[in-house]
Amino acid sequence: MNRKNFLMLFGLLSTSSIFFPSNLIGSISDKWSNFKHIYSSNKLKLEFFKFLKNVFNLFPEDELHKLISESTNNNSSDKEIYLDTQSKLGDISSFFSVFEYELPSLLKQKEEMAKQSLMLLESGATYNGYLEIGSSGRYLDYLEEKVNIEGNRYYADGKKPGYSLTEMVDRGQIFIGAEYIPLADYNTKYSEIIENESLDLVTVYIGFHHCPVDLRETFISSIRDTMRMGGKLILRDHDCHDKDQETIVALAHDVFNMGTRETWEYNENETRNFYSLDFIIQFIEKIGFQFEKQTLFQDGDPTKNALMLFTKTQTS
Repeated sequence: MNRKNFLMLFGLLSTSSIFFPSNLIGSISDKWSNFKHIYSSNKLKLEFFKFLKNVFNLFPEDELHKLISESTNNNSSDKEIYLDTQSKLGDISSFFSVFEYELPSLLKQKEEMAKQSLMLLESGATYNGYLEIGSSGRYLDYLEEKVNIEGNRYYADGKKPGYSLTEMVDRGQIFIGAEYIPLADYNTKYSEIIENESLDLVTVYIGFHHCPVDLRETFISSIRDTMRMGGKLILRDHDCHDKDQETIVALAHDVFNMGTRETWEYNENETRNFYSLDFIIQFIEKIGFQFEKQTLFQDGDPTKNALMLFTKTQTS
């Protein structure tokens, strides 16, 4: 059979449900699937379960794992899997889930990050001026147990802090206690809002992977300009050193958005630029920081979210 006849035959067979079931054709033609890449591999599936158990914790991990697995088997695209699983989350949660899972999970992660941060900072040291990017005081109260934070305080987040129960538990106090700065999709120029060279400590626990590539350098430079020479930058970001690791991290974002009831459109349009730690460290050092050669990971976290400390060494 020559090539032309083979292609004609293949074309006829591929349109026939007798030889090629529609779900198989769909899986061939569909774009990359985070869910299917992870949940079709026993090794990666077991690895991702650690995220549900040790980090996410908003639902019973065994039940959520089973729900995602079944939905992945029964649907062909990430959108279908996302929406199908999301529609069934009520089946594995209860009215008291906020007390059983959400608040304990929040407190656990908050305590873990603060504990790691204090391993990087000098105990008993004094920091004049504080900026927390990506949350509204979540870590400040814990940090103040071991270090002295004086002067002006700022929170930069996508949502203005309020007084709901979750928000007050999140920041560990009733009062907001800092000036709010809108995160504004990484377009915020902190050096135009905060006095230059006035901060000793900046924390970015959400990492830089949601920052658009074209804003990356100006965003980090703007943070640098608010800091005094010798000021400390605490950064947490994922080590995405290969495709499997990048997909585990991407799926963790999918599941987080799904579990917190974000729409599929929000999830699909979320900016995600994942990098290896080597790239992140080199990039930040070129902007005027020195990496302090210590990388801390959370036990049991397959997304390899690393906490790092940088010191400002130059002004521009």
